[in-house]
Amino acid sequence: MVETSESRPFTQHRLFGVSEISFTEHRATSISIAYWLLLLFLTLLYSNLPLLIPALETIRPAKLVAGAALVMLLIETVFARKSFEFAWPEGFLLLGFLGSAALSSLTALWVRQAVESVSDLIKIALVYFVIVNCANTERRLRGVMWTMVIGGLFPAAGALRNYFYGNLIEGRAAWIGIFANPNDLAYSLVVLLPLAAFLATGLRRLPRLALLGISIVYVSAIFVTFSRGGAIALVAVIGLCAWRKKSVVLQGLLVLLVVAGLFLAGRFWTRSEDFSHLNGDVSFQQRLATSRAGLAMFADHPLLGVGLGCSVIAWPLYAPEDLYTRTALVTHNTFIQPLAETGLAGFLPFILFIGFGLYHAHKLALGSSVNGLPNLGAGLEISLWGFVVCGLSGPYAMSWFPYILVGLVSSARRIGRTC
Repeated sequence: MVETSESRPFTQHRLFGVSEISFTEHRATSISIAYWLLLLFLTLLYSNLPLLIPALETIRPAKLVAGAALVMLLIETVFARKSFEFAWPEGFLLLGFLGSAALSSLTALWVRQAVESVSDLIKIALVYFVIVNCANTERRLRGVMWTMVIGGLFPAAGALRNYFYGNLIEGRAAWIGIFANPNDLAYSLVVLLPLAAFLATGLRRLPRLALLGISIVYVSAIFVTFSRGGAIALVAVIGLCAWRKKSVVLQGLLVLLVVAGLFLAGRFWTRSEDFSHLNGDVSFQQRLATSRAGLAMFADHPLLGVGLGCSVIAWPLYAPEDLYTRTALVTHNTFIQPLAETGLAGFLPFILFIGFGLYHAHKLALGSSVNGLPNLGAGLEISLWGFVVCGLSGPYAMSWFPYILVGLVSSARRIGRTC
């Protein structure tokens, strides 16, 4: 049968090596204001613009843009006569975690703190659903990931600038806003590295070199945070990327990078604590103590916990008497944190939310589709593993990034079903 112009599906030229887009996807990629507002929100999230330009603080641009994105999404969904995607089961598990957190505020040790934390979780959940419904094609999925990778340059460059100018926190570099803690900064950059690595697959030389340069900036910024949890997670994600890429040259370069990093860390580590003498390391012992205290909170409040965000309030009640600490501490383990703060009612949907995100990302990575979803799935899976490793020593259950990553996984699954 001879293919005519009427029978031939609409195709679009390749962009940075991305596979051609069919007419079905072209219809889905018609102009969406909600999608562009989502990209703007992610840019504001990473740039912390109101802290750089204080005059913007009065209008709260990130919240304003996120709200506008949700409103436009609902309008576009109604006018397009589409159904709102809730992403089974991750979306329903997130709603379960949110509902349990709301219930925990009724019995919280400090109700106001719990209510404010639930309010923050509502915003995070709404952005998750905006991602699921807006990033509904491979091109849009890549657009969100590119925005995140480029956005990460704001905190990375800011941390490097602070390091070279000597603006340090106990010998460690950080930035501002949600990146003001060196550990939080290292974690946020670790989860971006796999996205950059797998976005580069199939691209032309110039964008690949750009992503390589971005990755070098990230690794440098992670180094100057002197975050031990970040360093361990960095080695983990680099090892997983090398294994998944199955490139001997890349594997060799990554091994050299890790060895060089360890050598430089030994020579230029400016933080008072390192990986030696952990038994006498106050910071390390504090982290262990917060985990033990979190389990004790759960034992006393097994169903609903002490209230979302209230482990820092409960800490003085459960802290060991012989442990030196300068301030109240939150539970420094992302998986014990919801157990202590929301009990079994919140812990189960949270852990299943992350677990299903990893499972579905792994299935995407193993796919044999002709499009680029397997590569994107592999990047998302390794990013989530980076979150898990960082989460073993940090309180990241209320950070934006695991929900954004799982949202991207849910979007990729939705795209895969329509291909």
